[in-house]
Order: sequence, then C-alpha cells, then structure tokens
Amino acid sequence: MKSILLTVFLFVQAVSFAQTMPDVNKMMKMSPAELEAYKKKMIQQNTAKAQQMAEQYNLNVNTSILPNVEIKPPVKDVKRLALIPIKPPTRTELVTSLQQSVQQVQKGIPAPAVKEVEQFVASKNIAQLHDAAVVNFYNNNSTQAVLTMMKLVVAHPDSLQMMNNLAAMYNMIGVQQKAVPLLQYCLQQLPNSSIVLNNLGQSYYGLGDLFTAAAFLRKCLDVDSLNIEANHSMGMLHYFKKEYDAAMKYFEREMSVAYRRSTMAMAYKMGKKFNLRALAQRRNQRRGVKQKDFFEEITLSKFSLPQFPSSSKDIIARKGEFDVFGLSVNAEILFWNENARSVLANAPKGDVYPGVYHDLVEAMLEELGDEFTPQYLIPYGDSESATAQEILQRGANAIIKVKCPQAPAGTSVAVQQEFEIACCENQKRPLADVLVGELGNHVKPIFDLGVVRWKAYINQLVAIVQLDPSPSNQALVYNAVSGYFSFLNTAMIFYTGGEVNNLLAGCVPNYKQVNLDSLVQSERDWKMACPSWLNIEVDLGGAAVKADCNKYAIEAGEGIMAGFEHEFKSGKSTLLMGVGAKAEFLGAKTEVKSQFYFTFDKNKQFNDWGIKNTGEIGISGTPLPIGGIKVGGNLAGIEISNTYSLMSGAYEESFEKKGIIAAIFNPN
Repeated sequence: MKSILLTVFLFVQAVSFAQTMPDVNKMMKMSPAELEAYKKKMIQQNTAKAQQMAEQYNLNVNTSILPNVEIKPPVKDVKRLALIPIKPPTRTELVTSLQQSVQQVQKGIPAPAVKEVEQFVASKNIAQLHDAAVVNFYNNNSTQAVLTMMKLVVAHPDSLQMMNNLAAMYNMIGVQQKAVPLLQYCLQQLPNSSIVLNNLGQSYYGLGDLFTAAAFLRKCLDVDSLNIEANHSMGMLHYFKKEYDAAMKYFEREMSVAYRRSTMAMAYKMGKKFNLRALAQRRNQRRGVKQKDFFEEITLSKFSLPQFPSSSKDIIARKGEFDVFGLSVNAEILFWNENARSVLANAPKGDVYPGVYHDLVEAMLEELGDEFTPQYLIPYGDSESATAQEILQRGANAIIKVKCPQAPAGTSVAVQQEFEIACCENQKRPLADVLVGELGNHVKPIFDLGVVRWKAYINQLVAIVQLDPSPSNQALVYNAVSGYFSFLNTAMIFYTGGEVNNLLAGCVPNYKQVNLDSLVQSERDWKMACPSWLNIEVDLGGAAVKADCNKYAIEAGEGIMAGFEHEFKSGKSTLLMGVGAKAEFLGAKTEVKSQFYFTFDKNKQFNDWGIKNTGEIGISGTPLPIGGIKVGGNLAGIEISNTYSLMSGAYEESFEKKGIIAAIFNPN
C-alpha cells in the first residue's frame, strides 16, 4: 500500500511543480541572478510540499535527503534518560523487566495476534525464531517481531546476540531507554564489542544525550574504524556543530564500506563532494577484488603515439609508418562512433527502470566528469597552440631568409644545381631539423600526458558503467573511446613538422657532398677586346688613314693640316684644322700638331669646339705595297695630346702607348 501511495505522492508533486512553473518565455528573459533566485524559491516550495505530503500520507520517505531541509540534532529527552538505571542490571533483573514488558506489549495487541505469536514460538527452534523475528521487523511487522524476540530473550537470557538484537530493535522503534539496560549488560560480558558499543551510542544519540553518544561511538571506532553506523552518527554530530571537514572524514569512512544516498545528501548540504571512485577502489581492495585494466582489454595500448620524428629526413623516411597509423586511428573513430549510435538506436522502447546502482553510477559519473574535463583530457590549449605556432613560424622564417651563394656566371646547369643542393642541405636542412626537434620537445610531452590521462579516464569510466550498463552509459563509453582516437588524430598533425619539407624543395635527401671550392674556374672578368698594341697607317700620297682599336683618323696636308677622327665606342666624330709638322730620321718619325677641333655626338649633333695639341713619336714598321698603296704601322710609339674646350673650359690630357711599348706595358 505504501508503494502505491508513494507513486501517487510523486505524481501529485510533479503536477504541483508544473502548476507553479513560470512561463518559459519569462524564464528566458531572466538575468542569471534572477534565475538563481527563482531556482532557490522553487526548491524551497517543493521541498516543503514533499514534507507535507509525506506526513499527510504517512509515507516512509527520508525527507532529510531533500534540499533545503534543515536537519536538527535530537532534543535531549531528560524524562526518558532518567528511566535508565545508573548501574547495569543483573541477569535476574533483566529477565524480570522483560517479562513485565512482554505483558505490557501483549495488552496492546489483539488476542488472535498474541495467540499466533505463541503458536509460532512453540513450533520453531531458536535459530528459526531469531531469523523470523528479524525478517518480520524489516517487513513492516515490527510489533510481532519485537514480541517474538522478547520471548526468545526471556527463554534464553544467556544469548547475548539475541539480547543485542532486541536492543537494536528497541532503538529503531524509538524506545531507546529500554535498549540501554540490555546493552549495558551485554557490554559487561563483551567490553570490546564494536556492535554493542555502536548500539549504545545510537541509543544515547536517539535520546539526545549527544555527549554520551559520542563517547560510545568513539570507543566503537577504536575497535572497528569502518563501522558504518558509528561513522555516520559521528559525522552527523560534527555536522550539527558545523564542523564539516571533520564530518566528511567520518562520512567517507562510511561510504568506503557502503553507498548511501542519505550520506550523499549530507555532503551536498555541506557543499562537499566524495571521491566515490577512490572509495570504491578501497572497498575492492579490502574484498580482494583486483582492479582491471580495461584500457588493455580493449587493446588501446596498441595505438600509443609513435616516436616523434627526429629530423626532416626522418619525417620522409617514416612517412609510411605515420600514414598507416593515421589510417588506423581514423578507422577506429568511425567504428566506435557507430557502436555508440547503434546501441542507442537499439535501446528498449517504453518504460525502462533504473538498475540497483543507478544513483551511485550517476553520482560517480558526475564526479568523474568534474575531474576529467575536456581541458584536462586534452592538455593542448590556446597557450600550447600559440607556442607551437611560434616555433613553426620562427623556423620557417629562418629557412626562407637563407641567402644561397650563386654559381659563377657561365657555369653549366649541373654546377648550378650542385650549388643549390649544397645550400639547401648545408644551410636550410639544419634549420629544418632544429624546427622539428624544438616542435617535438614542445608537443610530444603534452600528448604523452594526454594519453596517460585518457587511459585513467577510460579505465575508471568502464569500471563505473559496469555497475549500470544502460544503453546510454554504454554509448558514453563508446564515445569516450572514440574521443581517445580523435585525440591521437590531433597529435599526428604535428608529425609532419608543419610540412617543413615543403621549404626544402632544393634539397636531395640522399645527397653526397661535393667540394665546390675545388671546382676549376676560368677567368670570370675577361672580356673580348682589341689588343692595345694593334694599329695601322695607310699612306695615300698626301693623305693618310690611321686606325687602332679605339678610333680611326684621316689626315691631309703639310704645314696646314686637316683631319677627321671617329671613336668607335662613343660614336663621337671630330673635325680638325690647324698647323703641324712631320719629320723622319733613321726609321723614327715625329709629328706635332696644333688644331682647332669641332666635335659631333653619335647623332651627328654639334657637341663642342676647342683647341687640340698633339705630339707623336714612334718607329715606323716596314711599309707593304698593296696595289700602289703603302700599308704599315708603328712598331712602337707614344702619342701625347691635350684638348681645351672653348665652350665649357674643360681641359683633358691623354697618353697613349702603341705597338711594342703597349704590349710590354699593357699586357692585357
């Protein structure tokens, strides 16, 4: 009947909540502060309604777990405490007192029920009666259970176990003053019994004598530090005094033995959290249960990150290894994602009732999520990314800025390639290797740390979900495994060194060093030119034509001499007119001239005019008659001239060596 009423209670509470819930649009317009205030208001309202309905329908609901329910310490019951004898009773006194209590209980029970208990007691042995009394007590038939146990203790007063259990029943039905004498007697017989000490502590706790209760509970924990009830009650005593850290120590001991929602609620009220996973590990260790390595069971260790490449060449050499690993990782991501999708798609439809450990699993998963946040599982954040980008950018810039020496002009294509390869291998590749090494030193420890964290997360996640393997919890595990492979996939991006080999296009990985300094070279500054000693003179009988590598000239007349000169390089032409004289003696000839000159540029435009004085001495070569014309030259000679511009006022002097003299003094 109570279970039916509880369902009705929850339904009515839900309807009531729906009636008080504000319009969603209004909630969306609330500020964060307004939403928080509304949340507190709704919790208070619905907590009060839950308490009220629990009392109205007489429901066995532990309202202390509800939020905003203030738990107060039991009030000290002076009257009932006064009924407890100062000294522990004797065996006879206990039996007499119990007989009187039996008569009092029977008066309050209908005669048929009393007769039924008597017939049952007469038909069973002691062990059967004891077990039946305990079962009836926890099956909401406490009156008959207590009466049966009282008759057993009267008949067998030397059974300390039954006497202790009767006292425990007294405590639970709220007649702690009757339990204390029984427990005092048991304690005389078993002074170090943690069970008796705990029950005495619970008796005085219920009567409000918290000081005496604490004394017995401490003695109990001295004997058995993991006594569940003693730890819970000691935690509550510290909670009443707002000593929350001390309270949590006792609650953690309690939870290390058994999970209790009420104790979880106490931690919530104090703003504390349990490390439920650590407590579960302790429980398993005490039970001899070995911790499984689910990470290894799924063989995820096969997918540990490869060793980071040590150089740019290593990236190329191990490209196949990295590609295969990347393909394997991507295949795993797809597989585990599909597993998660499939288990949810095939989940049972309709009402699905939670498992026995549903609440515990939910609490542990929440706790796990608080510790293993995405930022914790993936320790590569904005700061680490900025550092990696700086390493890549700085390294790339250093490679790009390398100025390679150029091969000498006119060298073969093969030689030019050798220069390019040598520069890339000797100057650029070492910089690339520095980049790869620095990048690996930065990112590899980060991702190795992430692998360790993912392993711990998956191991603990599977251990928790095993307690309640619902479809949603199974999908949670599969998505977590997929997340691990996505993490590995992210790490593999760095195994190319930021594609550093793209900056080494001129390199040849299997390049063999060539000593370019030993290459034999021809003269790079040499230019094709006319030899300075080459000159020619043609005698036309009254006129002469002279030419060398720089110019040609035509002269005519004696005394009054006229001439024309043209320079090959500049294109400048000059007309000359003036006085002069010539003489020859023993093969040597001299010539002196003083002439006006007029110069024209290469476009035949007038350029300048002035006076030019020329003096020449040389040794004539042997004339060769060609068609009646004598062609010869100067075997050796010197020509000195100066010009004075009448337009600009400029003055120039020249000294030109010819023939053998030029060859001797101008060997090039």
